[in-house]
Amino acid sequence: MQTAPLKRCSTLHSEKVLTLSQTSLDNLPIPQRGFAEKRYRACTLLLCVILQCLLYGIHLKLLPMWEDETVTFDLASHAPAQIITMLREDIHPPLYFLLEHWWIQLPIGSDVLVRLRALSFIFVILTTVVLDRLWLRAAPRQLRNWFLLFWTLSPCLLLFGRMARSYSLQMLLAAVAIWCVLSFVKDPAGRNKLAASVVSLAALLYTHYLAGIAILAGVNLLVLLQRARLGRSVWKRWLMANAVVVALYLPWMIRLAAALQNWEQWQVHSLTGGSWAEYPLKIAYVFYSFTFGESIPVWLLPITLLLALPCLWLFVSGARLRREWLWPGVFAAAVAFLGAAHWVTTPFMGARLLFLLPLFLLAVAGGVVAKGRVGFVLGGVLIAADVAGIGAYFQAKDILNLAYLIPNQQIAADIAQHSRPEDTVVWIDDINFDEETLAFFLPKNLRVRALESPESIAAAHHDLESGKIRHVWLVRSVHDITPGHVFEESESQMMATWPEHSLRYYLELSPTHRAILRVLELLRHQNQSQPRQYMYQAMEFQRPG
Repeated sequence: MQTAPLKRCSTLHSEKVLTLSQTSLDNLPIPQRGFAEKRYRACTLLLCVILQCLLYGIHLKLLPMWEDETVTFDLASHAPAQIITMLREDIHPPLYFLLEHWWIQLPIGSDVLVRLRALSFIFVILTTVVLDRLWLRAAPRQLRNWFLLFWTLSPCLLLFGRMARSYSLQMLLAAVAIWCVLSFVKDPAGRNKLAASVVSLAALLYTHYLAGIAILAGVNLLVLLQRARLGRSVWKRWLMANAVVVALYLPWMIRLAAALQNWEQWQVHSLTGGSWAEYPLKIAYVFYSFTFGESIPVWLLPITLLLALPCLWLFVSGARLRREWLWPGVFAAAVAFLGAAHWVTTPFMGARLLFLLPLFLLAVAGGVVAKGRVGFVLGGVLIAADVAGIGAYFQAKDILNLAYLIPNQQIAADIAQHSRPEDTVVWIDDINFDEETLAFFLPKNLRVRALESPESIAAAHHDLESGKIRHVWLVRSVHDITPGHVFEESESQMMATWPEHSLRYYLELSPTHRAILRVLELLRHQNQSQPRQYMYQAMEFQRPG
């Protein structure tokens, strides 16, 4: 038995049609072949799920709680009505936080953060099953095997799939929505598939604006491109389905409009100093994050940089094999990228676009199979890089985005141990540092002031003139990205006027981070005055006498 050929699109011209190699089932009678193939697929899926359960389930508190997880922790602890009320003043839809609230009510453990993160990795496991049983149900064996390898061993998915955020739920709902719409396009007579498309798209919109809008845009283009084949009646049914999605979303539509207005007015820090120059950097970062993950030991940096172009070649080759998916996928990715690029800084792009990871890895897997021996060699090297990234992740020191590693609980404990609420104030750099999480861990009777502008810094210094405050903590990142380095200037001013001071450093930089910071010195925001050994510091000042 020979597996079905996987054809390239017509734009490849003189390229030969790809035919996959024969399997070991060739000599079996036809009825036994089907049973053996089903058993093989069930066993390989089970192995992938078991491996993911091991990777995702162990040591869920490996990384400290970071700022966005603090939001989840806080919201999930409130009643459903309160969650909805609070989110009407926030930038997130309510579905994920409601699910987390109901989940932590179950008597399955005492540590709330572990339970919150556990639900995220359960969504990853469910996505694995959905992708294999729905997306890959008719896929050739080699394509399916390569995809499952890349998916199961993805360091990018491992990092974000264990966070107490909606990333994995977005990915699950996006996978379901894409399959439902593809099934509807293939069989427009099936009402159940159209209804499932409506429900999954509405659920995705209630989970996250960006993922919902991007996938809705992509699947609408997909149906539009198939309009001539489907006929006017089917197109009208699809337009009606869109109207139903909008109707289901009406209770949250006003909040969506407000979020879009906030998005339009939002200003994001640029590493390069210009918004247009930042876009290529963000595209490169997302590609790097999806391909190699974000846990990179220094010895792996040059290897991954050398592999970047070959992996891009595999991705493009695989993406072109499914012509009907190409432009809808590109359109959805473009909408998602533009939305995320305008809202978050470069190091957070991979997390915000994680719902596109299945499409990306499927294209890479298709490129591996399409390129024969060369593709297999590159695929094997990529798997080896993934395994190295997984090992680096569990060492918790080489993650590219240092915001995921801030030891807020340790910093808070040090401050609390050496402070008295009646005469102490804690100043926190709210531009370069995770202010919200540090405030979460600090004693509630301790005064905390977030500094997010030169004006707020000036106001904080003005308050000291009353003489009531005799003890000041300034917690900040040593990588001051503000124009003029206002936090470094504030620290220097305090050192000159409050001579009794001491300094505590946190999060020693790994060789990987030091190499990256040397590159950042070429950009406008990096202060080159002294080499960096640590990323965060807490300066303690005491008034003389």
